[in-house]
Amino acid sequence: MKKYIPNILTTYRLIFSLFIPALFLTKHYYLLSILFIIALLSDAFDGYFARKWGVVSNYGKIVDVLSDKALALLSSTTLIFKVSKLFIITLVLELVISIINSISYIKTKSVDNHSSSIYGKVKTWFLFITLLIGVLTLKYNLDVLLNIFIVITAIMQTLTAYNYYKENKKLK
Repeated sequence: MKKYIPNILTTYRLIFSLFIPALFLTKHYYLLSILFIIALLSDAFDGYFARKWGVVSNYGKIVDVLSDKALALLSSTTLIFKVSKLFIITLVLELVISIINSISYIKTKSVDNHSSSIYGKVKTWFLFITLLIGVLTLKYNLDVLLNIFIVITAIMQTLTAYNYYKENKKLK
């Protein structure tokens, strides 16, 4: 059974991501906050368990990336309308990173030849924390903290995009 846990966690994150707009629109902010935290934890544990138990799979590699992007893009898009227009920055930069990564996958025709850099991992955590602060801002006044994290996240996204671009240029 434990060999399925990493993929279950990853799949949860993908499915949850699809419900983000509905939870925002129906103003279920408390439920959204709880499920969002669970989604962030699932991102931390899915890869850890897969490596620890030796159950890394192509499904997990692909769906993990899709889940992260779906969570980031759908959350950013929704938060633009509900919390702050500054989320346009995180949305655009995440789209740029997605395009660069897609070109890399097309060039190599493999998920095995692409790994996240330390920039990507740190960027993802800053982005997810920023999105969580955005979700919490729906209930609490966290605007100053949110703006600080949006700036830090944008810097990390820019560094990540540049790093991935440089790595992509080396691929044949």
